[in-house]
Amino acid sequence: MPRLLALALALTAGAAVFAASDSGSTCNEWAPCYREGYCDANAMFCMWDLCDPAKSYNSTSCWKPEGCLDQTVNFDSSADVVPVKQYGGNPNTNAFVSIFEPDNSKIEDGKLVLEMTYDSANDKGFGSTVHASHSILYGTVTARIKTASIAKGVVSAFIIRSDQVGDEIDFEWVGKDPNTVETNFFYHDILNYSNSRYFDLGGESFADYHDYTIVWDPDYIQWAVDGKTLRTLKREDTYNKANDEYRFPAAEGRVGLSVWDGGNSGAKGTEEWAGYPTPWTKDTVYKMYVDSIKIQCSGTDLASPEPSDSEDTPSSSKDSTTINENSSSEGDSSNEPSDAEPSDAEPSDNESSDAESSDPEPSDSESPDNESSDTEPSDAEPSDEEPSDSEPSDAEPSDSEPTNGEDTNTENNDTSDYTAEPTDSNAPQEPSASETNEPTPTDDNTTEPSSTPGGKCRVVTVVRPAH
Repeated sequence: MPRLLALALALTAGAAVFAASDSGSTCNEWAPCYREGYCDANAMFCMWDLCDPAKSYNSTSCWKPEGCLDQTVNFDSSADVVPVKQYGGNPNTNAFVSIFEPDNSKIEDGKLVLEMTYDSANDKGFGSTVHASHSILYGTVTARIKTASIAKGVVSAFIIRSDQVGDEIDFEWVGKDPNTVETNFFYHDILNYSNSRYFDLGGESFADYHDYTIVWDPDYIQWAVDGKTLRTLKREDTYNKANDEYRFPAAEGRVGLSVWDGGNSGAKGTEEWAGYPTPWTKDTVYKMYVDSIKIQCSGTDLASPEPSDSEDTPSSSKDSTTINENSSSEGDSSNEPSDAEPSDAEPSDNESSDAESSDPEPSDSESPDNESSDTEPSDAEPSDEEPSDSEPSDAEPSDSEPTNGEDTNTENNDTSDYTAEPTDSNAPQEPSASETNEPTPTDDNTTEPSSTPGGKCRVVTVVRPAH
């Protein structure tokens, strides 16, 4: 589902914000940066990859990409993450920027904590997203994470993404299946059901820290957990003959971490993927913990990009992490991104359109009552009542084999570190980061803003096409 950026979000950014017209930019020198229908002069609008240079006041209005920096962030300083409204534009001062208001991120006991709390006005969770202040184009990123996905509907994510281009590489975890990690990638936000791979962690992702690594090279991508390679994708295997292009993420982007409410998103495909409904009381808080992030701009290999011919089960050594591939999605049902916002009855572009999926309900261990001590939602018992199925999806993913004109994406998986299990081609699909229904802050004063010199003001709701 496209992320809805309501007028209230722009209004909270500062007094200078005003709505731009549809016919080109009306941004001016006082509010030069254009983002999703609005103009302003702060980081929320001017940061590279958020700001649209084509619609801003001039070619120098948007901030330039900061470039990659080799660094390890241990989150032992309050300056390691800063709210976007306080960010002054120096990436060497603040390693990460929290991009939503109100800010639900904090540094606590040497950890980055991303919280999701209950938003009573919208009857769903209001989460948290942080972006690295340095950009990245190829490299190796390792994040040590304990997820927030303790209950159905709670989605935790670790990504590298270009918002403007729509390229993305990610790890995601959903509360519906807390023992599983999903690996995925997107090229120009094009939906491809065969891009996802699922792996059994051998334990609950919220119970223990794991080191999750993305190796991004011009010729391949690797995903690894605790130093063990799960998957290798070669660029050469992403060739799309019909469009004569490699559908391989290759755009400069940012490292991001987030927690959000997929179970109460209102989009059936997302809810089935994440689990629904997300259990909430007014006191419930879900927490994602990040112990550290290491960024290496050189793209140092974690392992050879060539997959192993061995399919042996991983070592049973005490220090070995056994990770099994337990699901994979096949069939490219759409090769073009959609600009339209889906209705509540339809999954988003990057979600499975199999709305009647018979995926089993998550176990009782996913309710907040059984959370680890680090995540303490309310003692109230979550409702087991399921939403009505009266909104079936109209679209079905194709089960047919791709033809020569489709994206075959015949990637190689490194089988030396996991045991492959049968795949599920009808598993609900994750949305890309742009399509997550990120919580939007509300403001009682969401009236038409006062006129700003150089631009016409109007009240609009901006929908960003398929993060």
